Amino acid sequence: MKPMTTVADETLMGLSAFNARRLVVLALLPVVVMVAGCGGVAKEQVQLLRSEVFGIKQDQRQIQHQLTVLDSLIRQRVEGMDRFNADFGADVRQLTDRLAVIEQRLGDTESRIGRLAGRSVAPGGGAGRQQPGREEAPQGPGRRELYDLAYKDYTSSNFQLAVEGFSDFVQSYPDTPLAPQAYLYMGNSYQALNKFEQAISSYKSIVEKYPDSELHPDALFKIGDSLIKLGDTSRGETYFQHVIQKFPDSKAAELAGARLNQ
Repeated sequence: MKPMTTVADETLMGLSAFNARRLVVLALLPVVVMVAGCGGVAKEQVQLLRSEVFGIKQDQRQIQHQLTVLDSLIRQRVEGMDRFNADFGADVRQLTDRLAVIEQRLGDTESRIGRLAGRSVAPGGGAGRQQPGREEAPQGPGRRELYDLAYKDYTSSNFQLAVEGFSDFVQSYPDTPLAPQAYLYMGNSYQALNKFEQAISSYKSIVEKYPDSELHPDALFKIGDSLIKLGDTSRGETYFQHVIQKFPDSKAAELAGARLNQ
């Protein structure tokens, strides 16, 4: 396709030629009339005029075509600018969203640093040591806040931070009712990071430390799932069968049966 300036120049030149030829025809018309009035029209002159008229019509069609092309090019340029503006706006919005995510992760990381710093220093300056006769003062965020921070990382797909947060929680509050759930989320986070052996260890903590937990069947199913993802299909399916036998009415048993029937 020709550049827009070239098409425009050709169009203007065509218009000039078209006007010039038109003047020639108009100038010859009186001559033809005079000759006709004198009793005859020279065939050569009539043929010349017809050729000129035919040429003018060709020029007219060519100029109309060039004008159409020029109009199309202008429309394309305008549409291109519109697309550029739309793409630019989308890029700005995407960068703004990414900046918001980075700022959120930075805030979460700073909160975790503050929490770990609070846990590492006991009263009197002894690192991790409690002075005789005195209870250790609470340090860092509370139990629920610690869990919520880790859960926020988990739901935001910040799985490495979630692992660290839930690990801190179960170490600090192993006897809380939320501990089995924390181990489950920690195992799920390890799975998302393709760290299946660590995931199995987290799920086994539920089975071994909290055998009466309602999450026990879910933990068994997750162990089987992780083993299969590690390539140990036989052991994984054994865990599925164990879930079905021990917890037949659980949702985990239903999922295990569906996996075995695949």
